[in-house]
Amino acid sequence: MVETLHHFFKLKSLDNNIIIEGIQNQDNYILKQIYIIYFPTIKRFVIEHRGCEQDAKDVFQEAIIIIYRKIMEGNFILKSSFKSYLYSVCRFIWIKQFTTNKENTEKLGVFLEYEEVPDMQLDEYKKHEQYKLYQKHFKRLEEDCQILLQLFLKKVPLKDIAEKLGIGSMQYIKRKKYKCKEQLVRYIKSDENYIE
Repeated sequence: MVETLHHFFKLKSLDNNIIIEGIQNQDNYILKQIYIIYFPTIKRFVIEHRGCEQDAKDVFQEAIIIIYRKIMEGNFILKSSFKSYLYSVCRFIWIKQFTTNKENTEKLGVFLEYEEVPDMQLDEYKKHEQYKLYQKHFKRLEEDCQILLQLFLKKVPLKDIAEKLGIGSMQYIKRKKYKCKEQLVRYIKSDENYIE
């Protein structure tokens, strides 16, 4: 009982700043508390709108990842309560997932009351979907291509990349980078989700 009260008071003390800092630092305690406090609301929403508990878990996780990425970009400004923001992001994700299923497009009327979701969340969702597509195909590349592209994205000088990979020629590094990048683009463009 004492521990339950202790947790209750701790849960009540999670304000927006603590939550944002906890997500940013990937603090397991804060992430667990966010789940305990907010997941039941998301679960109820998803189940009420033709989903199941697993769908709710997936949506919740996607939303936390989107929020984490937004925080790490450095331009995250929370103008409402975290609960409201998380709920609107989860709701948006569920609506997008629900309506991408062709059978459900006709049932879109169910969601008309939620039509006005801020554009910022649409952008966040699109970026997140693009990132997932990129990650999926990046992992398909050979290991040396992954290393090369990661170093290049970190703006490591070509000379240093050549040293790290044990290749003397910077010309070869340039050609290899171009080939790796082209392979990644081919993988992405051949994905059925690319056009979406």
